[in-house]
Amino acid sequence: MLAAFAAHEVFRDVEQRGHEAFLEILLQRRFLSLQFSLVYDIGIDGLTDRDALRLVREILREEYPDASGAAPSHREDLVCDLLALGATRAQVLASRPTAATLSVVSDTLALMLDAAADDGDLRVLTILRFWGEVLVAVEYDELWRRMDRMFLTADATSRFYDPHRHHDGREPLAGASHASPTHSGRLGAHLAQLLASDGEVECFVRDEQQVLALRMRFYDQFVAPPAG
Repeated sequence: MLAAFAAHEVFRDVEQRGHEAFLEILLQRRFLSLQFSLVYDIGIDGLTDRDALRLVREILREEYPDASGAAPSHREDLVCDLLALGATRAQVLASRPTAATLSVVSDTLALMLDAAADDGDLRVLTILRFWGEVLVAVEYDELWRRMDRMFLTADATSRFYDPHRHHDGREPLAGASHASPTHSGRLGAHLAQLLASDGEVECFVRDEQQVLALRMRFYDQFVAPPAG
């Protein structure tokens, strides 16, 4: 499943795209990132397991690391990285989600709302882990092949993309641990326990497939139509 995502045409030719075309992908991707807190908050409303609930709260609070307001949020770090990669502040602020991006955002929220209302932690944790952590690590790894040299050229350090490549992670469920250094590992530990007790593997697989289809749809909009 992850191999199919990493093989998406956008990732295959990411190093050959023009500068503005690459920035447009990142500007549109920002609108998915802006949904992170909302999706996590909806998930929190649907969780019943106290330990899982605490973990998800912790992950959400990492997005806003300083209650005093002295430190920037992760979303501010994202904009900082966009500027280092060559976007202008006016370009960031003038960017608007495309119809395709809005459709993916809407369907993502619907998926999480349905999961939260489904009276079970399995679906919520599956979506949070796969949508907000695992796929993020995969796509930022792929995009990093282009970003790395851009940051070097700008003599800048990534404050958003590179850290998220590492702390989101994509640890397999088989090795998931509550002591894992990655979000996906700790969420995966709770998921593994639920799957062992409930055995709802089909539900787990279905939700992961739906999340993957949504993320693939997002990147499909950047595939050029065939000539002729």
